[in-house]
Order: sequence, then C-alpha cells, then structure tokens
Amino acid sequence: MSFSSDVKKELCKVSVKLREIESSEAYGLLLFCRRFTPGEICLRTESGSTAERFSQIVAQITGAVVEVQKSLTARKTGAAIYKVSVPSPDDCSRIFARFGHEASSSSLRINMANLEFEPCAAAFLRGAFLTCGTISSPESEYRLEFNTVYKNLSEDLCRVIKETTELAGGRAAQPRIISRRGSFAVYLKDSDDISDLLTLMGAGSASMTIMQVKIEKSRENSMNRKINSQIANTDKTVSAAARQMRAIANLEESGALLSLSEELQAAAKLRQEHPIASLKELVTLSEVPISKSGLNHRLNKLIELGEE
Repeated sequence: MSFSSDVKKELCKVSVKLREIESSEAYGLLLFCRRFTPGEICLRTESGSTAERFSQIVAQITGAVVEVQKSLTARKTGAAIYKVSVPSPDDCSRIFARFGHEASSSSLRINMANLEFEPCAAAFLRGAFLTCGTISSPESEYRLEFNTVYKNLSEDLCRVIKETTELAGGRAAQPRIISRRGSFAVYLKDSDDISDLLTLMGAGSASMTIMQVKIEKSRENSMNRKINSQIANTDKTVSAAARQMRAIANLEESGALLSLSEELQAAAKLRQEHPIASLKELVTLSEVPISKSGLNHRLNKLIELGEE
C-alpha cells in the first residue's frame, strides 16, 4: 500500500455534514475526473475508496445514477482499476450545467461561484486530489501533485491553493505548474506547504507523518554532519602528527635535534611518546605546564626545521 493510497483513504473518511461543503467536494471530484463534459462523465482510479466516495457524493448532490465497475489490474502496479461513470447523457448534461459550465466552452475553468466560503474551497481541493492527485512517500521525497489536461484549469487551481492556504493559516502555499506529455501538473515540493494542504483537506494523520519524517531527517542530517566533522578533525590531527613525526625523525638523523633548545627537544619527545595524540591531549600529558598555542608553535617550529 502506497503513501498516496493511504492519504486518499484518510480523505475518504472525512465526514461532511453541510450540503454546501459536500457540493463543493462533488465539484472537485467531477471537474478533475478523466472526462467531464455535457455528454460524458467518467473517472478511472486505482483507489476503491475514491470510487466509492465519488459515486456516493455525486449521486447525493446531483440525484444522478452513478455506476462503478471494477476492471482488470493495472500493468505497472498490479492494482485494480475502478471505472466510475454517469451512464445517462441527460444526467451528464444536467450536472455540467448545474455547476455553471456551458457546453460551448472549449476549456474547463473553475467556477468560483461553487466555492462560497473557506470550508467549501478546502472540500473542493479534497475532491480534486481524490480524483487527480498523487503524493510521494516522504521518506523518498516531498512532492504532491494534481494532474489535468487543461492549462487554464491548472492555473485556476494554483490560485485556489494559494488563496485557501493563506486564509486558513496565514501562509500561502506556492504551487508550480509543469507541462508533461500533453498534460499539466500542479505540484508542491515544500514539506510545510504539503503538510498545510493535507491538514486543510482533512488528512491530519498524513500531515503529522510528514512532519515526523522531516524531524527524523533533520536529526539524521545533524548526526551525519557531526560525524563527518569528527572524521575531518581526526584526519587533520593524524595528518599533522605524521608530519611532525617525520620532521623530528629528520632532525634526529641529521643530529640537529640535540642542538635545539630544551623547549623544542621536550616538545619533540612528547610527540614521539604519543604519536597519534591530539594537541589538546598532548597539553594534558605534558609534565611542564604549557598552553595549546604554545605547544602548537613549538611543533610547527620542529616541522619547519625538520623539513629544511
């Protein structure tokens, strides 16, 4: 079961009591289904919950007879395909006109008269997502999409998403449109925008899941940065120690080490006795009190002399 399927199941459990809100959801279900014309209304979906909700709400709001047929499984996913349709052309024509659309229109647009107030807009978006929406699992990526064949309709949908999310929470989501093989996808990639929209549509549990995954990813990324920083610091310490050891060995082989000051000889001995210790550790191991900057200066001086 995919995350997208789980979200649609949750949305199909939303209880709607006011007829105006139910009508707006029916409008979203119809407007974004596969075919919404005066002569044909048809939806194809892999979601049995969506098929059932579509048939119930559209029948209740319009009084039309709605048929649901379960066909063969999809090739890619292996899931069953549900075909939901209004078989009567007269009912199709009446439903098309009921929501304020004219048969002569060449392109579908959102009739804002069907979205009287904020809960209506949220219900409309819920219906639209059930019909044409998908959402990726948050473990892989943050992406929610609505797909339609009409450019004008996709632009109208962007506007409704922006305005509705802003009215609901004071922060407008920022959907974008991409053209894809003759159709248009309205999509969100920001996790906060997706979470806000899911909450608005009625999928509170799915919204919480996204927020939890985001927290876990943030914690994991923070831990990875810390580990990488520790590894980098260790590599730096080992590299510096190796360079110091080589320089001291050169000074010993040339006999120059004994001619150096007592402070430099003591620093060389301290490094030889603790070849992989960090500068901080060497300071604590030194018998003579010395600061990190002081010891670092002496070790760098040994490197300078040894490499010469």
